[in-house]
Amino acid sequence: MAHRDAIIIEELERLRSLTSSDFIALAPLHDKAQRIRWKYASGSRNERYRQMVIKSGQGLAGSVLRLGRWVKLDDSHPDSDQVRRNCPVLLAEQLQTAAVFPILTDSDSLLIEGLLFIGKRTQPRYAQAELLVVQEGLPTLAWYLKDNTGEIVK
Repeated sequence: MAHRDAIIIEELERLRSLTSSDFIALAPLHDKAQRIRWKYASGSRNERYRQMVIKSGQGLAGSVLRLGRWVKLDDSHPDSDQVRRNCPVLLAEQLQTAAVFPILTDSDSLLIEGLLFIGKRTQPRYAQAELLVVQEGLPTLAWYLKDNTGEIVK
């Protein structure tokens, strides 16, 4: 494992602990691969997340790609059962509550450089303070994701 990968995993584990999450995953969007996949994870029950392809508009992560802002799923969502059935990560990891955040560039265009997925296997909702911790940690993760030109994303 490369040094950068180890640092990213360490940051994911820190965020997972601070948010009382059971699962956390990161999907960089700047990789040269044609398909967007979850590359880093902590707290996974299996390796199935690695095979999942993220498509715009499908599942929680796809909604973030389409909308350009973070989304969450908990028991307050009117169609939470249907959303769970249509989200492969929620099914594979048996998650009940989740949130997905875009990792944005610091440029005026606000391009999405990656996606961060957090989830709990029990029903409690994420507290506002937990979601804020994640949002404050996004610039650190963005710093580790470099675009194809080698410039550091802030």
